[in-house]
Amino acid sequence: MRFVRSMYSPAGLWMVLGGFFVCLAGHAQVNSPYSRFGIGDLYYSRNVASKGMGGLAATFKEIQSVNFINPASYASLGFVTMDVGIEGEFRTLSDQEKANRYESANLIFNYLTLGVPLAKDKKGFNKWGMAFGIRPMSRVRYDIETSGRVNGIDTVKNEFRGSGGLYRGFLGMGYRIGKLSFGINAGYVFGQKEVSTYRSFPNDSVFYYTGSNNQRTSITMFFMDGGIQYEVPLSKNSLIRIGAMGYLGGDANGQREQLVQTVFFDAFGQPDSVDVVLRASSKGTYSLPAGYHAGIAYENPNKFMFGGEYETSAWSKLTDFGLNMGMRDVEMLRLGGYWIPDVNSNRSYWKQVIYRAGFFTGRDYVQVNGRQLPVWGITFGGGFPIRRYNNYSTQFNTINLAFEYGRRGGTESPYFERYFRVNVGLALSDIWFIKRQYD
Repeated sequence: MRFVRSMYSPAGLWMVLGGFFVCLAGHAQVNSPYSRFGIGDLYYSRNVASKGMGGLAATFKEIQSVNFINPASYASLGFVTMDVGIEGEFRTLSDQEKANRYESANLIFNYLTLGVPLAKDKKGFNKWGMAFGIRPMSRVRYDIETSGRVNGIDTVKNEFRGSGGLYRGFLGMGYRIGKLSFGINAGYVFGQKEVSTYRSFPNDSVFYYTGSNNQRTSITMFFMDGGIQYEVPLSKNSLIRIGAMGYLGGDANGQREQLVQTVFFDAFGQPDSVDVVLRASSKGTYSLPAGYHAGIAYENPNKFMFGGEYETSAWSKLTDFGLNMGMRDVEMLRLGGYWIPDVNSNRSYWKQVIYRAGFFTGRDYVQVNGRQLPVWGITFGGGFPIRRYNNYSTQFNTINLAFEYGRRGGTESPYFERYFRVNVGLALSDIWFIKRQYD
């Protein structure tokens, strides 16, 4: 938790970041072959402040950040805060010999939340808060081509395309009694996954139309998750915080539309229908897993904090219309923390910046050749307060930055991914419901 002060921020830094994201948006593209599996690439959505500390969330709370992973943190919200995050990503896919290398870039929506403090205790400390918002859960983006020769027929070219993703819309509340905070989120998982397979026979003398098989699946599900945070004071200026959160699995409703047809591709590479072979619709379920996070942190408020966290989820139970998708359980270990040189400094802006760093390692839910893909990453970042317009303003705004470098896939994997991500979060805060002292 941090005391918010009025101060300046260096304008040049934000101009550089703005130019970076404009350029990235103009060249946006992404191709992740591993997103073909399961419900796509799992998106470990976090508040940018949390991402800068390796993704610590079970024990993280702040008066000006909405930690939607653990709703118990809502009890500590000090301001009405709109928190929005975006992410720029550079991704490189390589084979083990590095003979083949594919690069992509993308600009990604991270989250949009609004946190509202609702009540204080007799000592004037926040004890009750709520938050709502939307965040991504997974994303599907791939375009893969293969070719070969079928004996006795001809050369065959296959193209596999996928797009879509799932999102979580949520509403939650957190309440504190003494040193114990607890909270709950409820909402809906929703989204689509569209996969297409195109098969063609390139031939110099005979023209063949392309065969197309397209499946579009819409997914919706009600969900609930809950969390707790408990503080153990060690001295006047230090404490240990224990945190945990968990969520239940369940069956999501699925609506699938299938279209099998022959097509030809126009000048823009888009398929146009020639003849429909099959058009079908079906209903079924996706069985999504349960999971939990648990962690512990040591903190000297407004000075430093470091902690660790373990998370796991049972993705091996993921099914698609009754068919097990062959995924593996996810396990992740996260370490991180923050440091503020001097929160009360009036001479140096940089002494009041929150410096963050962290690390995570674990295993993805995708397995290739019977081996689960390892993942790891390092993160660092900062929280940069923005100057108020005048001393009478009740607005307290902060720009949070988090940089992440990581890898997915090991030496046993035919391909591995390296990525670099830049996360930007803007926390716009204000004090509402102030009683007038003068008329």
